[in-house]
Amino acid sequence: MKPLDAKSRIVVKNILLATDFSPTSEAALPHALTIAGHYGSKLYVAHVICPELTDLLAPELSPTILKQAQEFAQQRMERLLSTGRQQGVPCQPLIGEGAIWDVLLDMIHQNSIDLVVVGTHGRRGLRKLLLGSVAEEVFRLAPCPVLTVGPRTPEMRSANVQLGQILYPLEFVPDSGDAATYAVSLAEEYHAKLTLMKVFEDMVPFSEEKAQLPEPVSHWMEDHISTASDLRGRTSFEVGYGSAAEAILKLAAGRGVDLIVMGVRRLDPAMATHLLKPDTAYAVVRNAHCPVLTVR
Repeated sequence: MKPLDAKSRIVVKNILLATDFSPTSEAALPHALTIAGHYGSKLYVAHVICPELTDLLAPELSPTILKQAQEFAQQRMERLLSTGRQQGVPCQPLIGEGAIWDVLLDMIHQNSIDLVVVGTHGRRGLRKLLLGSVAEEVFRLAPCPVLTVGPRTPEMRSANVQLGQILYPLEFVPDSGDAATYAVSLAEEYHAKLTLMKVFEDMVPFSEEKAQLPEPVSHWMEDHISTASDLRGRTSFEVGYGSAAEAILKLAAGRGVDLIVMGVRRLDPAMATHLLKPDTAYAVVRNAHCPVLTVR
């Protein structure tokens, strides 16, 4: 395999795994450990205790509940850290108190986090908050890429998660966002197959359409994949029609895709809950049978 183009190689020095210690959030641990082991990263395992929730549920018992929450967090944190250390990954615990997203954001900035990994229940609203999961806030607002492990992702019992198939939905030229860099770099690092996909939401399948697409695909490859990289021989292109989320999910399931990489726009979570229908990125994150890496 030819060496990576230094310009296309991403740097992942520090990873933050956000957990509420639920089985869903802990399912993200093997994925965080795999990437940390591959890139030689340090893994921060973060948990935030929200006193406001204990005040809401039982104000008179708040001090007792808060103390119990701290003790519980320390015990569960040690178990997670032990798993990481057994894999040879340097780990550090981060336990904070306060508004969950605000504390996580401080942790991200203070520790120069390059990637956040989070498991999600795929739920919205109050129930999600009571469970301690703020996956959608992380996905929407984090200043760095986010790897979301959704509720339909198969459980991994080891930290050796394979990335053999990567799917990257794109908009074509110009594709100036950082998501393309991550898709290419990860495909090169893991010697994976890379599938590029363009979805035409307002069109029906047309036999001549595919014949018109190789030129922009070629331009995209010229812009993003080095001529010295053998990834060019492992890159293919597919077209989808109709709902973007449905087309992406269908192709991912049919190909046995291990990772979807998507560019996303910043959208306030409160506004997102009032959309008539979920935006494409959220629908994919929520329903994919593999992790989804979102990059803004």
